[in-house]
Amino acid sequence: MMQKPFIKVLFIAHYPELYGSIRSLLDLVNGLENSGISPFFYLPKEGCLSKTLELKDIEYVTMPVPQWVSNRHFPIKKKIAVFLKVNNTVEKVRKLIRDWRIDLVYTNTYVTPIGLIAANSEGIPHVWHIREFGELDFSLNFVFPKWISRGLIRSSQAIICNSQAVRMHHFKAWSNAKLHVIYNGVATQNQFDQLATRNHLRPQNDIFTFLIIGSISPKKGQETAIKALAELIKKGQRARLIIAGSGRDEYVDHCHSLAVNLAVSAHVEFTGFILDPYEVYDKADCLLMCSENEAFGRVTAEAMSACLPVIGRNSGGTPEVIVDGETGVLYNTFDELVDAMIKLLENPALARSMGQVGWQRARQLFNIEDYAAGVHQVIQKVVGKR
Repeated sequence: MMQKPFIKVLFIAHYPELYGSIRSLLDLVNGLENSGISPFFYLPKEGCLSKTLELKDIEYVTMPVPQWVSNRHFPIKKKIAVFLKVNNTVEKVRKLIRDWRIDLVYTNTYVTPIGLIAANSEGIPHVWHIREFGELDFSLNFVFPKWISRGLIRSSQAIICNSQAVRMHHFKAWSNAKLHVIYNGVATQNQFDQLATRNHLRPQNDIFTFLIIGSISPKKGQETAIKALAELIKKGQRARLIIAGSGRDEYVDHCHSLAVNLAVSAHVEFTGFILDPYEVYDKADCLLMCSENEAFGRVTAEAMSACLPVIGRNSGGTPEVIVDGETGVLYNTFDELVDAMIKLLENPALARSMGQVGWQRARQLFNIEDYAAGVHQVIQKVVGKR
């Protein structure tokens, strides 16, 4: 029996380190390992991502990834410069497509159009995986007119959003068979089972410990978490907060200073960037998701896989992940956040129960097998090899 040929996929990554969207992309590639997909990567520079690809013996190239979004206003001359950079890079991507005999280009972010334009130019399909709001979470707006940019995105052969919230933000009432919502997978089903066992063997903390993890930036809510902890301490509660992640030095310093000024620095631990987030999930009793607009909330699903309850802001994609009152608590105001923290702190048995229910939900909805199968179905459809 003749073996089916591999589908060669060029994945466009816009970031070289292992933050949420890149880790979700690697999970996808791992999940597709036995599905007849042969991965190739285009990434902006060397980093943790390239090291991981080398360990997996995945071929990649590093070249600039010009972005068509910015948090600044661009005058016409700069817009022309962006256009020329994009056009120049597209020619390099087209050459890669020919050299590697790529069957499909897969762009892992909406911030660059080079994958779609190159794929269209070479007459092969393109899949656009959108994992961010852009304007809401990173203050990024299109350099070129929005209607042109979004029109180009819609011309892709398939579009995948990682939450209903992201789909509604970018496409509103637009409905099309090529538009899909596929949740990220954060662990295989076997890994979920191992994490449940690991949690069962974990010693209980003497002091109830909250965790906030991710890039340290104003949009992610570390300030809110520190202020909420200060309210708890002021009310005579015993609690601590772990802040895991890295960010711009000036903002990290600002968060350190805030903890000092609120007299809670002894109760706050800054770990810096953590390669394996489960190291800090193991040390926590509850995750805080204080991001103003989280597109999906990978760390929310990860924390649930580690049997942690989550207190999350009732915005963005977070309400799709947390079931309020069952797997955690959704809050709308600062006072509601403080109340939720006190509720779980004073009732650790409830916190553990929510963590168990959250684990079950995460295993069902956010496993890598279903995530990869959903994407694989999309890929097969657009290349016509079902």
